[in-house]
Amino acid sequence: MVKVDSSRGYPLWAPEPASNLPEDYHRTGLKIGDVGVVTEDGGFDVLFNISLPENHPLHQPSGVPSNFRQVILDRSDIRGFPSFDDEGLVLATQTVRQTTQTLSGSISGNATGAGKEDLVRVLQFRDLALENAESWYHFAYCHLGRAEISNDSLYLITGYHKASSWSLASFSQADRDTALSFSLTAG
Repeated sequence: MVKVDSSRGYPLWAPEPASNLPEDYHRTGLKIGDVGVVTEDGGFDVLFNISLPENHPLHQPSGVPSNFRQVILDRSDIRGFPSFDDEGLVLATQTVRQTTQTLSGSISGNATGAGKEDLVRVLQFRDLALENAESWYHFAYCHLGRAEISNDSLYLITGYHKASSWSLASFSQADRDTALSFSLTAG
């Protein structure tokens, strides 16, 4: 997984919510406040959400970290743009590896346009994450058994782009003079 642009985050290869998540996640997908890990197959494993109450179905049956504290958000805390990206927009490109003769990389785009939401009070989330990082890792590793996590693998969602359809392409060992054509069509 390659971080393509700090303003765009990570494109997920498998953005659909996992089948074990509550029904509201199947309708809306990831939420601001989700804490989890990017999986090997390119999905996002939601462990808990700091903006949902402790008794929310997401937190059952596994619970929440021992020092869990809910951050209550209201409408003014989230900036939303239902039609942020235009149809056919290339969202991100990234050179993954560059040698003297060849290039490898990826490109993503959406055919139908995308909406986005971003947290306004980012400092409150950042401070809470810094204060509780050790507890959150302990919860993930010891309580939930996520042995594959490392010291930099937990993510706190502070915003997202969502599209109903998208395209991803990758290339490897391309000559520097190779042209890459990428066409997006909804339908």
